[in-house]
Amino acid sequence: MKRSSLAAVCLLALVPVLAACGSDTATDTQAPDDRSSSSASASKEPDAAAPAKKVDACTLLKPAEITPIIGQNDGGRPDSGVGESVCLWENAETYHSVTLSIGSPGTAASDQSDSGADGISFGSGNMAEFAVGDRACTLQVVTSVTDESDRPTMVKLIGLVRTRL
Repeated sequence: MKRSSLAAVCLLALVPVLAACGSDTATDTQAPDDRSSSSASASKEPDAAAPAKKVDACTLLKPAEITPIIGQNDGGRPDSGVGESVCLWENAETYHSVTLSIGSPGTAASDQSDSGADGISFGSGNMAEFAVGDRACTLQVVTSVTDESDRPTMVKLIGLVRTRL
């Protein structure tokens, strides 16, 4: 008899613990919409910014800004490369080109805007790195491969991109 009494007492002691575990399971079985709205409202700060919209690099520079630099071109087309959006404008006759890459939000280093004049860091291959907000971006202008004569043009285009992004 003592064993059955002891078993009954243990069982009674475990019932609240099992019930508590069961209540956690019940919240996990909520519909996905219910769970996301309750956790989102609990963790969302009133000043939280909305997610950044996707950028189309081909819309940031206009044909009238590209044609004087490289001549007749294809009007800009999405291209592969590093970034959220990459656009390439190319003159098929001269192979002069402009390539703009816009990074995803959060890709710029915290000190990237401090590097170089006007926050622009020039590299080899007529490449310029710059930040717009928290996005790491690159611009390449190729009309001359023997000198740095494309740099003033890159500075001008980067200024335009910064005002439009």
